[in-house]
Amino acid sequence: MASNAKTSPSKPKTTTSNDRPHLIHATPTQMDTQYVNMLLALDSIPRLHNILAGFFTWILLAGFVLFPGTFTSLQNANVTTAGGEVGKKVLGAVAHVPLFVIAWICCGIGTIGMMWLWWRWSNNYIWILNRIFLPGLLNSLAGIISTLANALGAQHGTFSRTARVTIAVTSVVAFVCGVLVLVYSLWILRRVKAKHDREVGIERAGKHGEGRVEKV
Repeated sequence: MASNAKTSPSKPKTTTSNDRPHLIHATPTQMDTQYVNMLLALDSIPRLHNILAGFFTWILLAGFVLFPGTFTSLQNANVTTAGGEVGKKVLGAVAHVPLFVIAWICCGIGTIGMMWLWWRWSNNYIWILNRIFLPGLLNSLAGIISTLANALGAQHGTFSRTARVTIAVTSVVAFVCGVLVLVYSLWILRRVKAKHDREVGIERAGKHGEGRVEKV
């Protein structure tokens, strides 16, 4: 009889080690790692601060791009005397003083804003690395390339005083951002990620970004 037939209990569904565990079923250790907390906190950071991070790094780049527009070209320096003293003074002068001031203001706003966001979210290494340091490094490198291209083009390889100052400023910013990128990515954040991998497992992106965890 069907009524007397014993139904065998269904086997619980087992999950493989390649399936990403859902946080709702995760153990407290899996949910409370510093790395997971930083990832979850990314959604809680105000959108305004994300916009400000993009704005400050962009206006820093704008300042770097404006600097080459203040360089004096060799066409203006051809009014030299026999000794060439007038040409040297022209090359050492700033062609557009208002533009030069605006460029410094843009760089100042960008630098101060980036430092403020760094202080504000200093405990979220992932956010400040991806939103502050890495864009700052790339924008500084773009500023260096723009300055070199202008000096080698408009000034035919003659670096004016303004060009040297611009290269120095952009190089310092690029160096500082580069050092911070290396420190945070290769040391500070790597230690946090290594601790997370020991407690939860090594996370992989998967074939299509679906994510999976390999137990260690």
